[in-house]
Amino acid sequence: MRSLKYVASVALTLSASSLAACGSEETADTGVLVVPFELGNQRSCEELGIVAIRGELDNGDLIEEVECDAGELRFERIDPGRYKVTLYGLDEDDVPAMDSLGDGPRSIQVVSDSTVVFDPPLGLTSAPARLQLRWSFGFSTCESASIEGFAIAAWRAYGSALLMESEIACGTAGEGRDQYRVVPDLERELRGAEVGEVEVQPHDNQGFAIGDATTFTFEAPGAGAEIKLSLACEEGGCEGSGIPD
Repeated sequence: MRSLKYVASVALTLSASSLAACGSEETADTGVLVVPFELGNQRSCEELGIVAIRGELDNGDLIEEVECDAGELRFERIDPGRYKVTLYGLDEDDVPAMDSLGDGPRSIQVVSDSTVVFDPPLGLTSAPARLQLRWSFGFSTCESASIEGFAIAAWRAYGSALLMESEIACGTAGEGRDQYRVVPDLERELRGAEVGEVEVQPHDNQGFAIGDATTFTFEAPGAGAEIKLSLACEEGGCEGSGIPD
């Protein structure tokens, strides 16, 4: 099996024919970025259930989307400069079941009045599930309840094997109206096809447990899926429903 961990090289095509083809799509001070892509070990879209590819530059500043069978994604008329490129493979439910983040976002320099092509193609692999946690306090706060943070352990179904351990600070700001916090998974260990149990333990600033851990159990949600969990906290610890939201 060919390794997907490689450093992308950049092919800069400046032939007269390519410039003529792109002339109607560029202005004199912008460029075109072409990103060919492959799924897994050169698997087909149908085999992996991927229907579309979404490309993002610099964490979503620019977004393009094509059908998976297109084989490449194009960003037209973009300003010269260095960009971080991420691709997501979307299934029929619009879930990003695959992505190109196995080695982090890939960087490329776009040049004015020219077409830049990633070579070799960007590889997409199975995306980890995305664990999100929120907590609320009645008449307490993180400080008054002496809760410094939460230790999280994610397991295969029935607790048969540990997949991931992580930590999130109680003072972490929530996102949006629902105030979930994304649990860090820097090593992409939260495999959505396997995870079925998550344990959350509040602790103080010395690392000592506060109250009992809450265990959530569920069926494996699949690659790239979101797992949303909620806790209600007071002095003495936190409680949850035991199932995802």
